[in-house]
Amino acid sequence: MTGPVEPQKHRTDRTGPQAKPRRLWITLLAVIPALFAAGTAGAFWTGYSLHDRPFAWYNSNRIAATAERAARDLSPVVVVALGDSALRHATLDEPSMAALAAKHGVESLHFLRIVHDHARIEDFEPLLGDVLKLKPALVLLDADLLFAERSDVAGLRRYGAHLTEVAMLGRSYLPDQSALQYAKPCHAVGPQGWTATAADRWVEAREAAVRMNDASPAFERVRRFADQARAAGVGIALLLPPRPAAVEERLYGSGNAYRPAALDRLSGQADLPLWRLPDSARQTTAFCRSGMLAPAGRDAYSAWLAGGIAERLSHPRVEEAALQ
Repeated sequence: MTGPVEPQKHRTDRTGPQAKPRRLWITLLAVIPALFAAGTAGAFWTGYSLHDRPFAWYNSNRIAATAERAARDLSPVVVVALGDSALRHATLDEPSMAALAAKHGVESLHFLRIVHDHARIEDFEPLLGDVLKLKPALVLLDADLLFAERSDVAGLRRYGAHLTEVAMLGRSYLPDQSALQYAKPCHAVGPQGWTATAADRWVEAREAAVRMNDASPAFERVRRFADQARAAGVGIALLLPPRPAAVEERLYGSGNAYRPAALDRLSGQADLPLWRLPDSARQTTAFCRSGMLAPAGRDAYSAWLAGGIAERLSHPRVEEAALQ
């Protein structure tokens, strides 16, 4: 005779249906952060990619406004200058450049300067077609545009720093395009202020943002634009806005007017003459702490440039290796 049978406890099968929700939750906990990170990275990259669009929109409108003003003149002379922020500090604004040109016999000059911080030729490519539609007599290009390269890593780093300033300091998300084209803040520093240490710091900061590569494919991009310009009857010249002597020595090497390898690549490019402020006019030039020309230097450089424009327009078929 057997005794009462003790009921067995129900044992859960760990591989049964109840285990599936647990595995699903584990999978979701692993996947969701990855998806969130991917989405954040995607949004960050999209924001970075679109952040410079207002530059093209703003300056497309400036080109259109220049075209409208030129159309109201009987004999307009349009000159467009493209370059880095050094070009902004080196030249007077449009009305003042027109007044200087008039002193050299160039009436009705419509001078349009478009600059981009840490500029490379790719920054201006969305605008180049519209620039040629202006039918300018002359397009002036910062010589560094033929060699400047800016990595996406450096750009992303700057964009991240900008977002931090937006969040922590309440800065505007969109850059002030008017300030980019016209603002010239300056704390003037005499030549004695540009010590070797100060020059080294300046060059290091610049190279962190944009690097010069003498073998850069940017050269061919500018070369193609120059060919298109020449076919349209538009002249081209290269500008080299001055830097402090100590900075230029580190950028170009002692006693050099520009990087020797870059000059070698430019040799034989007769339709890409390099205009450089004469040494005699550079010896007393003062610079800002930022390495840009101070107001007195800007006046001198602008007067020299206006004279160069007048000379170039009076001899349109003469291609010079340099304007001295």
